[in-house]
Amino acid sequence: MSEFNKNNKVNNAVNSSPVYDDARKFFANALADLGEKNRDVLYISCDSSLGASGAEFNKKFPERHFEFGIAEQNAMGEAAGFAISGKIPFIAAYLPFVAYRCFEQVRDDVCKTNLNVNIMGNNCGFSVSALGATHTVLEDVAVMRALPNLTIFSPCDGPEYYQAVFAAAQIKGPVFIRVHRVKSRRIHKEGFKFEPGKGEILRPGTDITLVSCSSMVANTLDAADMLSVKGIDAEVINISTLKPIDRQLINQSSQKTKKVVTVEEHSVVGGLGGAVAEVLICESPVRMKMIGINDLFAVVGDYSQLIDYYGLSPEKIAGSVMDFLKTF
Repeated sequence: MSEFNKNNKVNNAVNSSPVYDDARKFFANALADLGEKNRDVLYISCDSSLGASGAEFNKKFPERHFEFGIAEQNAMGEAAGFAISGKIPFIAAYLPFVAYRCFEQVRDDVCKTNLNVNIMGNNCGFSVSALGATHTVLEDVAVMRALPNLTIFSPCDGPEYYQAVFAAAQIKGPVFIRVHRVKSRRIHKEGFKFEPGKGEILRPGTDITLVSCSSMVANTLDAADMLSVKGIDAEVINISTLKPIDRQLINQSSQKTKKVVTVEEHSVVGGLGGAVAEVLICESPVRMKMIGINDLFAVVGDYSQLIDYYGLSPEKIAGSVMDFLKTF
């Protein structure tokens, strides 16, 4: 059992009165607000129009909502056609189907032609694992990150989700936005501004760099607070743009601490850890550890139990970091 337990106090001021965000509501509001500002914005759904954040958009602009049913390949091809015609389509569907089932269309119709198609992949990680193995998605970053021209956003809370929608519409090329189903703790304060391609230091530190994204940012911050009780000053970085990744920030922090740990609700093969390692090995070689799902097909079940089972709870993240530090 980890030496860290839930009785450890969390001192981060942002978390003193936690607010939890439903990503789908923020996307729904962002799409509707963006649709009011830009008549070229369209919404495409695949048998999940209401659950995939499109209810508000459909209510306001039904003539700009296109439902394709269980036909993601057709929908992606149509999204490419809309983009060629000068429209700005947002296509939303369950992540395994919009990333895997129509990968050929994403690659050939969207990315090769560098079209402004915005792909909303709903329910990443263990979000809806209880629905079965097909809905447990731990490889999407590895698959999509290999595609040229594609920008990848993986927001950690409501303000980032909301602003990511507007940022995606402005990018002249395809964007993939990972959407987590489980409510996320609010990390950002009022006045926060999302910058594509830029990471951010959420907690300054000098002893070790912890890099995370999406659902694991809050858990990593909590782990850093637990580590501080043990006299370890951890720097926590949020990488909400997985591609292009903020190489400058990663290099600066790693050169300061000389030790890096990545934390992600994704396979350790080709995900955030792989992206960070690619930067470090070429530019700032330091000792590194990846915390995530090992190279396997995960079991299914209750979300909180799976997070703990695979070592992604704050207590187990802190314990893994401690074990890593003992190797020096």
